[in-house]
Amino acid sequence: MKNVLKTIAAMGILSLIVSGAAMAQSEILLPDPAFAPEGIAVDSAGSLYVGSLTQGQIVRINSDSKQVEDFVPPGANGMVSTIGLHATADRLYACSSDPGASVRTKSAPSALLAFDRATGANAGRYELPNGGAFCNDITELPDGTILATDSFVPRIYALHPGSKALTVWFESDKFAGEGFNLNGIAYDDGAIYVLRYQTGTLHRIAVQADGTAGEVADIALPKPATGADGLTALGNGRFLIVSGGGLTAGARGALLGVKVEGGAATMEVIASDLNVPTTVAVKDNAAYVVEGQLDHLFDPSAGPADPYRILVLDLPQDYRSK
Repeated sequence: MKNVLKTIAAMGILSLIVSGAAMAQSEILLPDPAFAPEGIAVDSAGSLYVGSLTQGQIVRINSDSKQVEDFVPPGANGMVSTIGLHATADRLYACSSDPGASVRTKSAPSALLAFDRATGANAGRYELPNGGAFCNDITELPDGTILATDSFVPRIYALHPGSKALTVWFESDKFAGEGFNLNGIAYDDGAIYVLRYQTGTLHRIAVQADGTAGEVADIALPKPATGADGLTALGNGRFLIVSGGGLTAGARGALLGVKVEGGAATMEVIASDLNVPTTVAVKDNAAYVVEGQLDHLFDPSAGPADPYRILVLDLPQDYRSK
């Protein structure tokens, strides 16, 4: 199947094993064979931003022409590995952490970084406080507060508008454990939703009227989302979850559609047999899925990676704008 997909992709036509109506429109190839993408974000103008685990840099992609251009140079602002990304009206935020896969490993502590969205110039560096270890994914509250998960310490950090430092927005031993834990994060309808990588579970944290964290509730999924990574809110209790599939050679993942109602959720496979995907951004009812191929970085037996790419999938009707 892998060889068949390679052949079809080379012809510019890609079909995926899917459940529902999602089919790939196209793909965006990343020209650097050592780029190792992880995070992706889309801005209000439709530009895509993709970060590199190995180089600590960010490229910008025109979603219409698919042209890839350098945006933030390698190592800028002390960036080691670029993990989660989030675009606002005037800033691009990036989590810089050190999973040991970068040419810049051990050069700087984990931090939330800010760049000018127009120029890519440095606009702020906010190191994780109180022993924070691994800045992973980012979202934004309605008041402009930026939130970021820590995968090694069970916390979510906040950068409030006008603040010069991160504070701890949420902390709970409920999410403590070995390896990667808190990962993807998204805001929807008065609450923060977060994924836990190790358990493949989804959780809701209420946002109180003053913007602080409230009660935590577990969302009952039909089954765990293996290697739960990226989380994107579509509104009205609908989400996309990227199930990475693991870090061992030959791992495959999926893009899942989830609908939350109360304390439970339904789940369906939108696209499967993906090459260890990490996260997803949505533009014009299309999902831009990063195939990170992390098994090739963390399992020596996996051998060299395939050409890195972003898959462009038409979303099923139930997951389109309403």
